[in-house]
Amino acid sequence: MSGTNLFTGAHHFVASNNTFNEAHLTINNYSNRTTSNGVIPLIPNPSNRFTGRTEVIAELKRHFFNTNDSVQGRKFFLLYGMGGIGKTQICLKFVEEMFDCFSFVFWIDASSIGTITQGLKGICNLPAAQYSGLDGSPESALHWIGSLKEKYMMVFDNADALSPAELEAYLPPGRGGNILITSRNFTMRNLTLPENSLEVSELEKKDALELLLKASYLDASSMVFQSEGSKIVKELFHLPLAIDQAGAYIASGATTIGDYLAKYSQHRKTLLSHSEFTGASKYNRSVYGTWELSYKEIQKRAESDDPHRASAANSAMLLLNLFPFFHHEGITEEIFSYAALQKDQKSSNSELPLASSMLDRRLLPLNKTGAWDNFVFREGLRMLLSFSLVKKGPSDCVYAMHPLVHAWGRDRILSNERKQCCLMAYVTLSCSLRWNKGQPYGFRRALVTHIRANMEHSTSESNENGVSYLDDAYDKFGKLLYEQGYFKEAENLQIQVLDARNRILGVEHPETINSMANLASTCREQGKYTEAEKLDMQVLDARNRILGVEHPNTINAMAKIALTYRKLGKYTEAEKLQIQVLDESNRILGVEHPGTINAMAKLAATYRKLGKYTEAEKLELQVLDAKNRILGVEHPSTINAMGNLALTYQKLGKYTEAEKLQIQVLDARNSIFGVEHPHTILAMKNLGVTSRHLGKYTKA
Repeated sequence: MSGTNLFTGAHHFVASNNTFNEAHLTINNYSNRTTSNGVIPLIPNPSNRFTGRTEVIAELKRHFFNTNDSVQGRKFFLLYGMGGIGKTQICLKFVEEMFDCFSFVFWIDASSIGTITQGLKGICNLPAAQYSGLDGSPESALHWIGSLKEKYMMVFDNADALSPAELEAYLPPGRGGNILITSRNFTMRNLTLPENSLEVSELEKKDALELLLKASYLDASSMVFQSEGSKIVKELFHLPLAIDQAGAYIASGATTIGDYLAKYSQHRKTLLSHSEFTGASKYNRSVYGTWELSYKEIQKRAESDDPHRASAANSAMLLLNLFPFFHHEGITEEIFSYAALQKDQKSSNSELPLASSMLDRRLLPLNKTGAWDNFVFREGLRMLLSFSLVKKGPSDCVYAMHPLVHAWGRDRILSNERKQCCLMAYVTLSCSLRWNKGQPYGFRRALVTHIRANMEHSTSESNENGVSYLDDAYDKFGKLLYEQGYFKEAENLQIQVLDARNRILGVEHPETINSMANLASTCREQGKYTEAEKLDMQVLDARNRILGVEHPNTINAMAKIALTYRKLGKYTEAEKLQIQVLDESNRILGVEHPGTINAMAKLAATYRKLGKYTEAEKLELQVLDAKNRILGVEHPSTINAMGNLALTYQKLGKYTEAEKLQIQVLDARNSIFGVEHPHTILAMKNLGVTSRHLGKYTKA
């Protein structure tokens, strides 16, 4: 039986309205037979704007029509990915292109057991099925399909809310036929082999632009439209449904392609959620609507009588209140692990508000040994992964959200609740941060991205300066931003810390003096040397009086003043103080104490400014050796020591030695900070100078 002969009777594919009418007429001829109360499941029309996806469709063709297969049995394939990525449209296009290769194509809406059941009952009403005397039940439809000798394709579309076991119960018996599944749930791979599944990703840039211009009904050859369209598809992260929807909005005349992004920046939620702005893809849901459907399913599970299922769903909803207020990438389980171990801190004064006292511990229970029990967290995460609202990152226990899902996660929450969720994420990040040797530098480097993203969200929510003052969070984040080179942002927080502690704790309280020292360092890094000197002098005076001349904190204050002197060009005064600091550090702290090594490095830098390059080289070799041993080769402080020694080699005319070190510094800073970070740019500049001295002008 050919596909063409069955087409008008079984109506397993819809090409036009004429075909649709003909199918109804043919079915009516069988009204005297046993019928089901189900409606014949009709395949949706494929979008006439379908674009790209040639590699995915080619993979489907290879899989289902591989003549080299030694085993001739049922073939399964799974297309999985986030909602709105285009899985259904790919299947429709594949079926359309390969229509003549199948005698039957059965299209089942697998969004629930109810829709599957209704679809199977509808199949009982097909003329070919009625000839077999089916009783109208889903079971009889499955047995009839399983008994077919002809080549058939059965598509289970949108199998998002079912488990693999639930879907498997509705597969036809037997070993024949072809099964194609679309789902947001990657665990549907359990029904097939790993090589027989494919994650559908965003469109290629060229295809995304083509889709937008088709949907907008604009001239694809126009360079102006191409330029404006490229900006739009980039902002929409090449997501097919979002692009189709944007095109429909432009085509409606509500905006021009040139003005769309301005509208989008102000009305993102409306444009991505309102049903009026859906495109012509027949998806019948807006971009936000498709993800809201998943959220409603999670809410439904939270009300389940099964306590485990309900607990997992509630955890998933808690995570969806936090993740959108982090950065969308690199969300690590470590954040929650460290936060779980945060103990309530007792402030020196009860009037200082603390983030640690506000931590929501519902996702952070401890087990009997005092370690974080991550079971509840991971069950919630597993549910979010199953709906593709969250995806796995490049390594274990690292997760990410698609940027538009990330935005939806914020936009879907009411304004007051959004502020509260943002605050809870802020508190969680604060409680995860430690300033001790047990926390790797790499963790802090990743954490600063989330903190900056959260602060940006907080500012946009309140239209003010973000989260209300929390002493421990402001202090820790100020130090972290300073460490990572975000000096202006650090200064903004540190000014508020100093002001609050001055008012509440008093000018001479140790925590007030510490905050003054932190602010001085940040001013110095920004070239505000006069302000730094003034603060440094106050810190040294207070520590001399309160702690005594030989206290490590007093010695450290002396070192900071010397550093400011050097920045001000007072090299002789700086040298005098730094020699004193190094002597005291050696005597009180010991030769290999970090404070002593840093004192050595600072004195070497001053020697370099004074032109005492041999003395500087001697000290810098000792510093680099010590930091290599104590901190490790890849620690930023070791990289800085390497860079300083390279500068001294440069001054001594040892350009080959300098180049070797500067290449290592540049590679390391590229890896740690990224290409555009000031530290990386400086390393590039220093290497360029050395390369020119070596006659390598092209490289320079």
